[in-house]
Amino acid sequence: MRPDRVRSERTGWLADVTGLVAMDLRQFLDNRLFAVSTLLTSVSMVLAFGAATDQMVSPSDSATNYFGFVFPGIVASGIMFSCTYTVGYTMIIDRNRRTIEDLILSPLSYSGFLLARIVGVVLKCLFQFILVLILGIWVFDARIESMSLFVLGFLATCMAFAGIGILVATYTNEISFPGVVNIIVIPLMYFAGIFFPLQNLGTLGSVFERLPLAVHVEIFRAATGEGPSVSALSLVLAIAYALLAVGIASFAFRWRIGHG
Repeated sequence: MRPDRVRSERTGWLADVTGLVAMDLRQFLDNRLFAVSTLLTSVSMVLAFGAATDQMVSPSDSATNYFGFVFPGIVASGIMFSCTYTVGYTMIIDRNRRTIEDLILSPLSYSGFLLARIVGVVLKCLFQFILVLILGIWVFDARIESMSLFVLGFLATCMAFAGIGILVATYTNEISFPGVVNIIVIPLMYFAGIFFPLQNLGTLGSVFERLPLAVHVEIFRAATGEGPSVSALSLVLAIAYALLAVGIASFAFRWRIGHG
């Protein structure tokens, strides 16, 4: 194949992906109610915990106060809910509008379509991420000691739960989707060490701290200086969960489309 033809195909593929991302963001911003609702969980938690717990003693020696302890978990859980629901409903809407069927007839590959959806959900979550950081830092004196670790935590959390959202949406509809997602994310939230140290649970705590959201909370807590340094195992697990979730979701999506 000639080099100029290869470059042309790559340029066209990238343009298609970029176009899908732009369309996704336009639809998200046009639907103001949905856009606001995705911000509600994290913003309301920051405001409530920041105002009510600023003077409360932290359950952990490494955090300055209780808000400092829960703030990293609020960030992580907000990303989890936002990514899972946002990308999931987007995929269901795509299916209902026959967008996915059109994909089969277009030059854009399955991987390009999923890449566009994942990039779109990361950009949507970025709005929430920045707003929560502004509230936490400027209003309630939260701090960031390692921005690179914070960004790593953000990207790993986005990819892991975007993958879960795509996987669930592949096998559900708009009615069953939220129920299945809640079965997954609600237990993860309560056993991720957001509101209390997992060490309080003894042996079970050492198991729970290796679960998806828990390792992300550990990364955010280390990045804010409100916890011990993140372990190498947690970093490996966070990256592995992200790659595994996206990989399984991609395989399931392609298989589902190919087999109807």
